[in-house]
Amino acid sequence: MSFYQINLAIFTACNAGLLCQQYRRDRQLPKTVEEALEATPTHIEETGTSPSSSRRDVRKFVNDFFPVYAFAVAADWLQGPYIYAIYRYEKDLSEKMVAALYAAGFVAGAVSASFAGRLADRYGRRLACLVYCGVYTVTCLTMLSNNLVVLLAGRVAGGVATTLLFSVFEAWMITEYHHRGLDEDTDVPGPALRLSSVFGYMTTLSCVVAIVSGIIGDALVASLGGRIWPFMASISCCAIAACLIATSWDENYGAKSVGGNALEDIRSGTAAIAEDKRILALGVASCFFEGAMYLFIFFWSAALKSARAHSSSSPWAIAAADEDLPYGLVFSSFMCAMMAGSSLFSALTPVHTQESAAHVLTTAILVASACLGGAAVLTDERVLFWTLCAVEAAIGLYFPSMSFLKSEIVEDGVRGRVYSILRCPLNAFVVLVHSLDEEGDDHRSQVFLALAALLLSAFVIIRLNFKTAPSFDH
Repeated sequence: MSFYQINLAIFTACNAGLLCQQYRRDRQLPKTVEEALEATPTHIEETGTSPSSSRRDVRKFVNDFFPVYAFAVAADWLQGPYIYAIYRYEKDLSEKMVAALYAAGFVAGAVSASFAGRLADRYGRRLACLVYCGVYTVTCLTMLSNNLVVLLAGRVAGGVATTLLFSVFEAWMITEYHHRGLDEDTDVPGPALRLSSVFGYMTTLSCVVAIVSGIIGDALVASLGGRIWPFMASISCCAIAACLIATSWDENYGAKSVGGNALEDIRSGTAAIAEDKRILALGVASCFFEGAMYLFIFFWSAALKSARAHSSSSPWAIAAADEDLPYGLVFSSFMCAMMAGSSLFSALTPVHTQESAAHVLTTAILVASACLGGAAVLTDERVLFWTLCAVEAAIGLYFPSMSFLKSEIVEDGVRGRVYSILRCPLNAFVVLVHSLDEEGDDHRSQVFLALAALLLSAFVIIRLNFKTAPSFDH
């Protein structure tokens, strides 16, 4: 077995252990709830809700949301590892042109962020999720062309789709969660399904889907030839997700007051951010952290290829300098590390508070900062790979903690607008960095060091605006 195959096997085994531990812990809570309900005969008379109906509500919510979310993120993950490679090595575009295409996608994301959430709040989050499926299909189809204008249009569509993926699906889920009464406390210890657990499951599921997608993508490329086939598989995932949304989801909307013009809607979303320093702090943190994540995605393959070239003369070298990296296996390993991070978020406590989630968030930011700083100077392929895996583990901690904090702080009526507006500075930040892109290892190292410094500032901002005592309640 190769180095990357061995690491993937170890990571998979570790994650299997974490998932088993999480499954055993989660099964204990429903049992406790049922026993408490049986010990409270008046519960059904007072609330009209039986343990079985509560479980049915939870099961229906899970069955409605998670399969759709799995196919939606699968469409993104399947082709993710191959975008840079297909532009750079199959279409023979220069690094500057590839960076320009990436930048175009982020510009489109920034522009769409100003209106996507507003339109979703007004016309429906379910409709917006269907639009994501359609727009992402267009993105994948453009990869069949070698025409630069068509490729540019594909990146623009991809930027819009990414904004929708990371805003409207979550907005629909949170509103539906509250609408179905899954957040209601009873005489027993808390609701049957906690929102913090849902966010942990979302990240874990996303990681599992990413791991499988990486393996499937690698198999498609190896068996059918050409890196275009993962994009075709993404189209199938979009079609399945759209069918499930159309047949099983109810529509939900933002505030009833959403009826003014676009400027008023944007102003109300911006005012909600400006009036709460905690939302503003989360916006800054998400800008720096997710910006670092997107730039990490852009640079990791080149960083590993460079490390392979530097260490190829060593007797401990993994492979020859001219041997291609197993992109699918590396990507799956990264997703295993991310999954471990999300499992750790759920394992810390079944009942997260704002304080505990903020503590997890600052820990993730600090770990990512340290690892990106290290990645700027490391030249050994093995050590660099493990360092990049640690960055992915921090990302796994980041997403559920950030999502939980936003769900606690942002009002539901303006959630879509606020979530999408928060993505504006993120996209602008990534575009700015890409506009300064240059060839060579020195530039990449400088970017990693700058990102590490920005993450340190995000760490300080979160610490100043949130209580970050762990206060984990087991």
